[in-house]
Amino acid sequence: MRAIPDTLYGLAPLALPSRRSERFDGAGYEVPLTRFAPVDRDILGRIYRGVTGLPRLWHPMRHAPDYPALEAHIRAVGGGTLLAEAGALGEATYAGGGADPAVRKAAHDIRGGGLTVLLGTADLLDILPGDHGTVLKCVYAARDHAKIMRNLLPDIDPEVRAADEVTKAHGIDHFTSKWDGMATRGPSGPVSVSVRCSFAGAVSARCLETSSIDRVVYNYVNNAVRFAVGGAVVVWVFPVTAGLTRWVVQNAVAPDQVAFLAERAGDLGRLFAGGITRGGTGVGLANCAEIVADCFGLSSPGEAVARGYLGAKVEGSDYYTWFHWPAYAPGADYPGA
Repeated sequence: MRAIPDTLYGLAPLALPSRRSERFDGAGYEVPLTRFAPVDRDILGRIYRGVTGLPRLWHPMRHAPDYPALEAHIRAVGGGTLLAEAGALGEATYAGGGADPAVRKAAHDIRGGGLTVLLGTADLLDILPGDHGTVLKCVYAARDHAKIMRNLLPDIDPEVRAADEVTKAHGIDHFTSKWDGMATRGPSGPVSVSVRCSFAGAVSARCLETSSIDRVVYNYVNNAVRFAVGGAVVVWVFPVTAGLTRWVVQNAVAPDQVAFLAERAGDLGRLFAGGITRGGTGVGLANCAEIVADCFGLSSPGEAVARGYLGAKVEGSDYYTWFHWPAYAPGADYPGA
């Protein structure tokens, strides 16, 4: 592990206290299925069955994987209509007047998240058939997306959702191992993701909290993949003070993207308020700000951005997005303010 560049330490203050007396548990973003139109409920069911089928197939064989069977399942999911259906998710609900913010936020992360990575990585099996590493990255993305869906849709799989709420420490390797060496489809070809991590320990107390971290990271990485020049994205994870980790996603951007950000956003903190986007919806980063603010017990997403708990910055030709998350020490008192 090479040293953390000074640029990454300078992105935000090093001391960022929590105002919570108890650790954020990942709940609070639930949208019942009944809030969606019947057509969208059917789409949600098909997406969930598509993504959850892969980890269910993999889990019993995880010590001796049948890679051809896993690859066949991935090709069946990736080669179907899931991408088009996910793109249409929410249209029927919005047309029927069910366009409240919670539904829009949930639909955004269900259309994207691990599903985008799963389908993009599955495409690479046409280039790398039989590649075990690519197959496993698809498994991890599908597993993560199923958790995100259970977080947002508590009644899509109530029994497993209940298990997600049980205390279970997740070490940083749970996150870094799935991202390091990831390759997925970008607009101009494959994009690789590498990880530079100097933190050792746990960062989540339960699966529900883990899926909240995943919502932020997938939003960041999916955005980076869309705009990365040179086909590379780097995820940095490191401690900044005792009990606090900083996560930074770095990618090179083209001059026209730098100009767009300067012209439309100016202060890049505005990206996290939603509404400023280039070919997207602007909802994803707003979701991230809401989650991080909630994690630290702040008064609003705007405060989280203003105080540097998360943010974005361009340095030269590199674009950085970051957020913070408290480390987890089982049995220790929670260091809330």
